[in-house]
Amino acid sequence: MANERIVDADCHILEPPDIWENWLAKKYADKAPRLVKDPAGGDAWLTAVGGDPDPIGLVSTPGMPYDQFRWFGVTYDEARDGCYNGAARLADMDIDGIHAEILFPPQRTMSHFLGDDDPDFVLAGVEAYNNFLFDEFCAPDPTRLIGVAQIPSIGIDAAIDGLRKAKARGAKGVLISNWPAGGESLGPDDDPFWAAAVDEGIPVSIHINIISRNARMSARKAAVAQGNQLYNMASEATRAKAIGGMSHVFAMATGAMTAMIFQGVFERFPELQICWIETGVGWIPHFLECVDDRWWRNRAWGGLSIKEPPSFYWYRNNAASFIVDRSGIELRHRAGVDNIMWSSDYPHHGNDWPYSRKVIEEMMGSCSADERAQIVGGNAARIWHLDAD
Repeated sequence: MANERIVDADCHILEPPDIWENWLAKKYADKAPRLVKDPAGGDAWLTAVGGDPDPIGLVSTPGMPYDQFRWFGVTYDEARDGCYNGAARLADMDIDGIHAEILFPPQRTMSHFLGDDDPDFVLAGVEAYNNFLFDEFCAPDPTRLIGVAQIPSIGIDAAIDGLRKAKARGAKGVLISNWPAGGESLGPDDDPFWAAAVDEGIPVSIHINIISRNARMSARKAAVAQGNQLYNMASEATRAKAIGGMSHVFAMATGAMTAMIFQGVFERFPELQICWIETGVGWIPHFLECVDDRWWRNRAWGGLSIKEPPSFYWYRNNAASFIVDRSGIELRHRAGVDNIMWSSDYPHHGNDWPYSRKVIEEMMGSCSADERAQIVGGNAARIWHLDAD
């Protein structure tokens, strides 16, 4: 274990307090997310996503005992510097024994821009975050801090342009939060983006779900109509949804994954690599069994363009990350030892910093040394080309 190179396949960044002041074009200052106080005096981001301001409490205090975690009342003074400062993150990684982290954008904040009705503002916000990511946060050591660029939500041309710009600046991967062409569902109009990803040799990630720009705009209107109670944690129902909902995030990904497989995306683009982030992996063997069975029984009349069983495309073109998933480790050969990647989700409250190596040892004790090396670092290094430079 001591000699393993651990690559954390899913980490996040808490926006520093001055991010939008420093990186967003000045003409959009009045529309930028604003730092305000939550009901307990903690810091929170007020965005256009809907609901009350989004407190930083559960995304800023890795290492805190579980019985001290709280939704409200945490300020940036209490937050670990490693949540929003790249140099401090490297120090936290050293404490935890992590060689490199794959860094994904904060999606609730990104939604502030991705769901706006002004395409110029969408693009300005996405570019501001990407510039901060690469030019500030990852700058202390871009070989260990691996930024994943956010792709905008305003159509296929902007999506392709964003992907090519990301590759040109040295990004190892990109994240899509909606189908590239902007539709409510996957379609042929998305193909030029997959072609560009293959052409650039860059993996595409999906973090839990896909939400169109129009759907985000509709959700904002609904939140206003409901009295902006999206984060009303005084309600047990809301707390139950917030906590329990994340226990089955794989359900959010299966529809998108099924669409990509059955609509022949991987048949047309055999070199395309898709990473499904924070979905867990223990469910994948059952999923593959189901989709293979449905394909087999209906392949004669269905007229689908895929020539192989769906599981073939999973093993060749896809990978997923997990945090704690003992079922997935037990079923690793059916999920694919080359298709699953450990992650910590630092700095979100579900992570085990600074005890990641202990968690890995306890969870993967049944794995051979070679298997464990693949799962905790080798697969991520291969997919995101960490040894290519």
